Amino acid sequence: MKILSNQSNCKYGFTLMETLLAIGVIGILISIFMTLFLPARGMVRSSLAREESERIISVLRSEMTTLRDNEHASGNQSSKTQFISGFDKAFSWVEKSKKPSTTIVIFSYRADTSKARRVDGSYPAVPASRNVPSSEVSMVTMACPMNSKLHRNSIRQAVGSVFFVRFTQLYRDSDKGFRLATQGGKIRESKTPDKYVSGPDDKNGYGAVLYLRTDFFMMTPPDPQRYLRRTWSQMESPLFSTNMSIRR
Repeated sequence: MKILSNQSNCKYGFTLMETLLAIGVIGILISIFMTLFLPARGMVRSSLAREESERIISVLRSEMTTLRDNEHASGNQSSKTQFISGFDKAFSWVEKSKKPSTTIVIFSYRADTSKARRVDGSYPAVPASRNVPSSEVSMVTMACPMNSKLHRNSIRQAVGSVFFVRFTQLYRDSDKGFRLATQGGKIRESKTPDKYVSGPDDKNGYGAVLYLRTDFFMMTPPDPQRYLRRTWSQMESPLFSTNMSIRR
C-alpha cells in the first residue's frame, strides 16, 4: 500500500528575525509620525493660546474705556463708580488693582436674554444647573471689578477660564526710557484723573496717555469671596503679560 504524506498538517509561522524586522519597521513609522505630528499639535495649541489671550486683552481694553448705562456721571466730576469719560474709568480700574480682591476680572457666562436687563445693560447669568431654550441664551464675555455686587453671581456661574489682572504703570525716567513702577495699582503723577494733565510744553506727555504693564492671572476657583484677604505676594506667577496704553 502506498502512503501519501499529509502536507496540510505542516505549520508555518514567522521566524524571530522576521518578527524583529517587522517591529523595527513599525517603530520607524511611529517615530516619523510623531516627529511630524507633535510640532504641528504644538503650533495649533500656541495659535489657540495666542488667539485666546488677544481676545481677553481686547475685551479688557474695550470695557476699560466704554461707559455702561449706569456709569455716566451726572455732573462734571468722576466718582469711583461713575465717570465723565472712558479715560476716567480706566484710571479708576488701574487703581482697583492695588489688591486682588478689588481688581478687574474677565470671564464668560451664559446670559439669560429672556430676563430684563440689569442697570448696566447686561443680562443676568443662567445658573449652571438650569437648562433654558438655546434661543434665550447668549454667551457673553465681559470685565468688571471682582468685588462688584452686580456681577458676583455671574462670576461664579462663569463658563471656561476666569482671569484677573494687575496693572502696573510704566513711566518715563530721566533718560526718556520707560521704567516699571514698584507698586501695582498706583498712578505716580496724580491721585485723580481730572488732575492727570500735561501742559503743551510737557515733553513727557503725561495726562494724554496711561502706559501700563498688565499681568493676567487665573482665578481658581471662580469665587471672589476666596480672594478677600489675599495679597499679590500670595499669587503665583502670571499666565501672560502685555503692555497697554490708554489715551485720554
